[in-house]
Amino acid sequence: MSALPFPRLSVEEYLAADRVAELRSEYHDGEVFPMVAVTLTHARLAVSLARRLDEKLSDGSGQTLAAPRVRTRATNFVYPDLAVICGQPQLADAHGDTVLNPKVIIEILSPSTADYDYGGKFALYRGLASLEEYVLVSQESFLVEVFRRLTDGRWALSSYQGAEAVLTLECLGIALPLAEIYAGIELPAA
Repeated sequence: MSALPFPRLSVEEYLAADRVAELRSEYHDGEVFPMVAVTLTHARLAVSLARRLDEKLSDGSGQTLAAPRVRTRATNFVYPDLAVICGQPQLADAHGDTVLNPKVIIEILSPSTADYDYGGKFALYRGLASLEEYVLVSQESFLVEVFRRLTDGRWALSSYQGAEAVLTLECLGIALPLAEIYAGIELPAA
């Protein structure tokens, strides 16, 4: 016996369901994908980064958002771990719960989603004209990788590795020592 096909949803049906759901889901061209639960390390890294970004952006130059829904195309909605918006937020509709203009997007890598974060999700993010830096944070070691959009539209990769490294977010003009980002977080033994 074959399984019944999963019904495709319209954008409107997805948004209506996601707005009342207990667990968030991403939406790709009619298909809904539930978000994976995160580890304690993942959650702590997200809080650490959000706190440090807020401290650096306290002058009002930007605002940090935790797990915002981002529309990457008319039929694609994703949830990054963190995003930074500079200037006035552009919202998809009057509900005010879907952003269109993140300048920086941060994903904390999980074993189950790392390939997606580096591949398909990054491909969606590259379509955002506002995005200047895409940050991938390891929860296995002191490692942060940043893809930066160059003036010609290409993307360049910079890696920051080791407790002594300092992450630079060039488009925001801020530096974050990895020792501070990972402070109090227990990493797996090497």
